Amino acid sequence: MEREAVSKGRDKDTGENIFPPLELVRFTIPRRVYTNTHMEYIAESIVRLYEKRDTIPGLKMVFEPKHLRFFQARFEQLAF
Repeated sequence: MEREAVSKGRDKDTGENIFPPLELVRFTIPRRVYTNTHMEYIAESIVRLYEKRDTIPGLKMVFEPKHLRFFQARFEQLAF
């Protein structure tokens, strides 16, 4: 779950997006559901994503609701 630019919203005075100095993603894991093998697979997948980070296109917000932007916003993939 993204917890920074989309979650922060816009400045009330200027309407500009608020971009924090560091983008974070929240990764939650329910307790007692996954085995060590599952966790190893997830860790390896994250490493592979990191290694490919320069080939993964970004997203553009195409719909921004008035409230709960981080839950209801819609995005399109950018051309790479």
